[in-house]
Parts: sequence; C-alpha cells; structure tokens
Amino acid sequence: MHARLRTTRLTALAVVVVGLAATDAIASAPIPRAKPDLPSVALAVPNAAIIPRRKPGKPSSAEVPARGWPKSTGAWPKSEVLAARAACERMLSGLDIIWRPDQPIGEPGGCGTPAPIAIAEVAQIRIDPPATVNCAFAQALHGWFSQSVQLLARSRVGASVAGIRNASSYACRRRNNASSGKLSEHARANALDIAAFAFSKKTQITVAGGGTGLLQKTGLSANGNFTTAVRKSACGYFNTVLGPGADRYHGDHFHVDLMKLRPGRFKMCR
Repeated sequence: MHARLRTTRLTALAVVVVGLAATDAIASAPIPRAKPDLPSVALAVPNAAIIPRRKPGKPSSAEVPARGWPKSTGAWPKSEVLAARAACERMLSGLDIIWRPDQPIGEPGGCGTPAPIAIAEVAQIRIDPPATVNCAFAQALHGWFSQSVQLLARSRVGASVAGIRNASSYACRRRNNASSGKLSEHARANALDIAAFAFSKKTQITVAGGGTGLLQKTGLSANGNFTTAVRKSACGYFNTVLGPGADRYHGDHFHVDLMKLRPGRFKMCR
C-alpha cells in the first residue's frame, strides 16, 4: 500500500516538473514580431500625386468607370466626359501603363480634352516628367514602345530602354508656337515630344546627337542606327512623325501625334 502511494506521488511530481520545464521553454522562446498593418497609400501620399499601376479589367458600367475619376466635368458636357472616361477604361484595360485620371481640360472646339490622363510609365519605360495625354494616344504609345522601340533598342544598342525624356505633351498652343493658324495636336493632349532615350546601362541617346553626323547618317553608329530605325517605326503607330531634318522646329526631338485623318489630310512622316 505504502509502495503504491509512493509511486503515485513520484508520478505526480514528475508531471509537475515536466509542466514547469515546458512552461519555462515557452517563456524563453523568441516571440515573432507582429507584422505592422500596411500603410494606407491614400493617407501617405496626396491623391493628386498618386499614379497607380493599371490593373486589368473592364469598367463596371459605361456610367461609372472603374477608376477614381474626378467628379468635375469642367466645361464639357457631362455625357461626353462620362463616355470618354468609359472608352478610356476599355482602351487601356490590360495594358502595362502606370497612369492617373485627371480633370477635364479646356472646352469643346478649343484646347483640351474631356478625359485626360497623366502617364508615368508605359511598357516598362518611364516618362520623365509624366506626360498629359488622351487615352487613344496612350494606347498607341504602348503599342510603339512594346512592339518596336524595345526590340530595336536590344538589337541596335544591346540594352533595353528604361525611360524617355518628355520635352512636351499637353500645351494649349498653335502649331510651332505660331501666333495664328491651326491648333497643335499638343493642344488636344494628342502628341508627345521625345528629346532622349535612357537605357538600362545608364547610357543615353539624345535625338539631336543621335540623328546627325556622317557616321549616324550612314548607319555606322549604333546611336544613329537606333534613332533612325525608331523614327521610321513610329510611322506605323502615329499619323505625324517629325524629327531632325524635317523642319527648323524639330531639330532636337521627335514629335509624334495622332492627328485625325480625312480626305486631303494624309499621314506625315518626315
């Protein structure tokens, strides 16, 4: 009887000892640091500065596009603004573009566009500074960058284009800054001037420097060969392409736009 009682007490003591040891081990084990909550982008950065990456998808309806467009419709008819925004969502759906919707610019019949956007990156190519354009132009720029510019850069220069220098996008002015005459396509957010291409190897080719000189003109320079080929390829995506040698206004940049074509108004590639 005494032996059985002694055995029972020893067993109970062992359980207590093991329990205390386990408690000490848990207490001394490192406690994982709690992960902080993700900060709210809307609170960290003002809304006006945010240019989010475009996510694939279609607008929920023609009346309410998926993006957070500004509430104001400016001097444009509301129906025209909503239709332009819905069309923009459809055009840019699934494209690799970082963009932000902006306020309507100008008014019908003058400078501006009902659904302008600011583009900061197109097909992995940064736009410096970001350009204000319309959505049809952004779509064409994506096609040119992704299907021609990058391929030509890798084959002619041996490196990818990391960015371009934006010399001008939207600007309410007449063609060639004249005091009279027709509005420039820049006034419709329908054009872009490119002054230079920056590459992943931290090198840069300027349009002015890469398109002049005997070696460049004969195609013996990689830089000139690249700018010549890129300029030619742009004509497959835009209706106007101008650059060095076209006239006295485009000696240091490429101008590309989506001017509307009609009878008697043809594509211009110079």
